[in-house]
Amino acid sequence: MQEFSVQLYDYTGLFTLIIGDINSGKTTLTKKILLAFLGAGVEKLTLIDLAPQIDREDIVGRGHLTNIGGGIEIPESDASLSTIRRFTGVIAPPRLRAKNEEEALLLAEENARRIRGVFLSALENETDALFVNDCSMHLHAGDPADLLAWIRSAPTAIVNGYYGNSLGTGIISIRERQGMDYLIKRCDRLITL
Repeated sequence: MQEFSVQLYDYTGLFTLIIGDINSGKTTLTKKILLAFLGAGVEKLTLIDLAPQIDREDIVGRGHLTNIGGGIEIPESDASLSTIRRFTGVIAPPRLRAKNEEEALLLAEENARRIRGVFLSALENETDALFVNDCSMHLHAGDPADLLAWIRSAPTAIVNGYYGNSLGTGIISIRERQGMDYLIKRCDRLITL
C-alpha cells in the first residue's frame, strides 16, 4: 500500500472516496484517517462499517480471497472512544456465499434493506465527520443516489468501496461497478489504491 500522510485539511468539508481492489489497503487508510480526526479532537464522529461477515466456508478453496474483508475496529483502550459512534449490521457476502446468481441477488437485496436501516439510524444524530467502510456492499442491490444523499448529509465524509476485478463479473459486480462509477463522478476527492 502506498503511504499517505493524513492532514485533516485534505479531508475536512469534502466527500473523499477511497477505491481499490481487495486487499489494497482501503480499510487501513480509512481507519488511519479516522484516528487522525479522533486525535485532533473532532468530537462527533460516525463510523458505518458495512464489511460483510465472512465465514470460513465462504472462502474455502478460494486462495486469493483468504484475507478478504475486514471491519474497522477501534481500540477500546482509546479514552476518546465515546466520541465515535459505530454502526454496523449483519451483512452477508453474496458473491462468496451464494450457490448461484439468483441466491446472490436475494442476499444482496436483504443486505440493501439492512444497510438502509443502518444509515437511517446512524444519521439520526448530527455528525462532524462520517466514515463508511465498504460502501460498495449497498450498491449490489441498493440505489446509488440514496447512498450519495446519505454521504452528502455529513459535512465531511470519508468513504471506501471495492473497485476491482477479483470478485467476478455477474449482475452484482455490474451493479456495484456502475454504482461506484456514479460515486466517483460525484465525490470531491478520489484516492485510488
